[in-house]
Amino acid sequence: MRNILILALVVIIGGLITYIMDYSGTRKSVPENTAITQETKKAETGAQVPSFSFIPVGRNQEITIQSLQGKIVVLNFWASWCPPCVKEFPYFLELAKAYPDQIVFVGLSSDFKPEDMNRFLNKMKKEYPDEMTADNVLIALDENGAITRGIFQTFRLPETVIIDQNGRMQDKIIGAVPSYKILQEHIKIN
Repeated sequence: MRNILILALVVIIGGLITYIMDYSGTRKSVPENTAITQETKKAETGAQVPSFSFIPVGRNQEITIQSLQGKIVVLNFWASWCPPCVKEFPYFLELAKAYPDQIVFVGLSSDFKPEDMNRFLNKMKKEYPDEMTADNVLIALDENGAITRGIFQTFRLPETVIIDQNGRMQDKIIGAVPSYKILQEHIKIN
């Protein structure tokens, strides 16, 4: 009985720590290259994606999701501390490289610290220098989770949303994408 009480206490404390880290609001400033949102509407499959914007790493210009219409947007929610996210990241880079005129890869990081995200991105730049600097690869930090949790209701990473050329959410892949080929199957390319 004592072991069960100890286990219950550990679970409760772990839950409280997780809640505090995710929702405490202790992040005082929004660093450069952070995702920004204007609306709090929820995204739904088949519906127009609500308006949001972000500032990609290494760029000084805010991008709106509406400005990407005309191309398929592969929107991936990830973090550098998430092993499945790290494993699937190169698949998105391969996809963006294979279809530069048709697909835009947008990766929104849920890292707690910009330094963690940047450390991972620097590693990717060494392994995939051309892909990481491509015009159709846009990476940003969604520090406060306004887009990840607020609009797309993503609470477990990774998740990937496919947005069609008209700005409608076509598919939501929950969990890691196991291969580049399977990722291609979810996308309807003309």
